[in-house]
Amino acid sequence: MKKLFEILTVILMLTTFANSSFAISTGKIDKLLKTSDINKGALVSISIKNAESGNVVYEQNSKKNMQSASALKLFTMYPVMETLGYDYSFKTALYKDKENNLYLKLGADPLLTSSQLKTLFQNAKQDGQAEYRNLYIDDSILDKKEFSQGWMWDDEISPYTPKISAYNLDKNVVKINIEKNIDSTASISVKPNYLMTIISSIKLGAKTNQLEINRYSWNNPELVEIKGLLTEAQSIELPLGSMRRYFIYNLDKIIDDCRINISETRYASKLIPEGSELISQTENPIAPALTEALQKSSNLSAQTLFKLASAKKYSMSGNDFYAEKLVKEFYEKLGLKTDNILIKDGCGVSRYDVINTDWMSESLNKIHKQSNFEKYKEYMAQPGDGTLSKRLYELRGDAWLKTGSLSNVSAITGYIKSQDGNLYSFAMITQNFTQPQKDVKAFEDEIIKLIYNR
Repeated sequence: MKKLFEILTVILMLTTFANSSFAISTGKIDKLLKTSDINKGALVSISIKNAESGNVVYEQNSKKNMQSASALKLFTMYPVMETLGYDYSFKTALYKDKENNLYLKLGADPLLTSSQLKTLFQNAKQDGQAEYRNLYIDDSILDKKEFSQGWMWDDEISPYTPKISAYNLDKNVVKINIEKNIDSTASISVKPNYLMTIISSIKLGAKTNQLEINRYSWNNPELVEIKGLLTEAQSIELPLGSMRRYFIYNLDKIIDDCRINISETRYASKLIPEGSELISQTENPIAPALTEALQKSSNLSAQTLFKLASAKKYSMSGNDFYAEKLVKEFYEKLGLKTDNILIKDGCGVSRYDVINTDWMSESLNKIHKQSNFEKYKEYMAQPGDGTLSKRLYELRGDAWLKTGSLSNVSAITGYIKSQDGNLYSFAMITQNFTQPQKDVKAFEDEIIKLIYNR
């Protein structure tokens, strides 16, 4: 009896210590929030839960729906990968039918390059044949909507939000090089070589470059204006205005270089007929695309994967509507309600995305208990990786996080293994702030360190 009493006493002491540690930790978070100018003016939502027990450790405004920006990728990519499979490959292939027509089957490969496309046609010529009637393109893998609902028109000049389609090629961007000439004028070139209309009113001067780029897609998708002051040479990445036009521009050069003759029609969209023969194929594994989505926050990779998953699951052209359906059905099977959230794209760029930190932390708890969790975690960013390259170095090996940034929105979510050995699911969104975004990121880091130091 005495032995039992001693055991119960030890358990009580350990529980008291744990509760004391909990109180100290949450008390410090309370103090930080009360003294922060960011929390006074902006809307700050936080949810922290024990990943094993599911117990709520701390919350503030956790049920308020907000925009999560790219932090959403952590929640869309898991059901996407469970649907596509971790061994999925993007395939771009050439087929030939019985009437000597070529068919280029697009796989919406976000990793596809012009050099890979050229190799595809070079391989097709190795059988000695270079004469074909027609060359059709089967672009049915994705729908024709290159932007998602709620993407902002002024994002069209950002290399981080290129258009997405079956015609993905060279990351869907071109590089505009601006250089100073000896005669004090500026020259502009496009790499890779591509026909664009560029209106320039660049002047030389100023201590630093002060360039402004405008795109007038309603007049011409490849019409760009560059104006301002130039001090030194500068390279600017710009999203393609017309992905199909760029793709076909490169395809024309490839076919000419390979000396393949198409006698009748080029590039009309058409499905591959049954019984066609595969003559050449190029593949890229999914792993680099998932790494780019979760660590470098690539919207191209995330949004393409999002739509491709719906194509596989529902046997149709991939689209945002059915991709959202896929994600919601997945989490509902895990026991989560989804009627209070909206997922209008796979990458968090859409201003129509609606989510809350309580749902995010609860989803993380559910994901943590799945058999493929450790495999998925390998692709998550740790401090030192991608968007966390300059943040939270001391937590490497103990934190797996996804950041998010939009104008006046900052978010971070993931898992934190604290010094007391517990694993915590964490989600934080700050919205409608007026401070510089770097200050909000520093604010997030302070909260994370308090969780880690419990």
